[in-house]
Amino acid sequence: MIAEPQHELIDTAAKAQHLKTSCIIDRAGYECSVKSIEFKPTLIYAARTMKFTIKNTSMISLDYNFKIANASSGILDAGAFTIIPKKGSISPSCDENFIVKFAPVEIEQDFSRILSANIHDLNPAQEPLIIEMNGAAQRPVIHFELPISQYRERKAKE
Repeated sequence: MIAEPQHELIDTAAKAQHLKTSCIIDRAGYECSVKSIEFKPTLIYAARTMKFTIKNTSMISLDYNFKIANASSGILDAGAFTIIPKKGSISPSCDENFIVKFAPVEIEQDFSRILSANIHDLNPAQEPLIIEMNGAAQRPVIHFELPISQYRERKAKE
């Protein structure tokens, strides 16, 4: 037992106070039906999005932070992918919508990435939230109709 700290009584009439407390003891848990995301071929400098939902199944707040890693090397590298929101908290028994965006700016051989959620105090009986993502980029077919020019001939005469 810890001794009461030094103090001085101001009101000599001692009163008993009843204190009611409660607490919730739980580990974070979630439901998410999405295990992989496959984007259709997308033109460079264009974007496609996909929406999914995570439901907090626990009685405490679910604090999360997403990371995107290269699927083959495991190095943190989002590439052409972004997720909104990237970090936050989901209240007990509530859900939150997330948007994954695929916006390639160059052609790559392998766009495959792993989206993983670092969930604070996740129940050890539950699998970590990992979503495989992939997409393909296409170059646009561009055709310019330009009027015939005499530029080369004029430049040669100069």
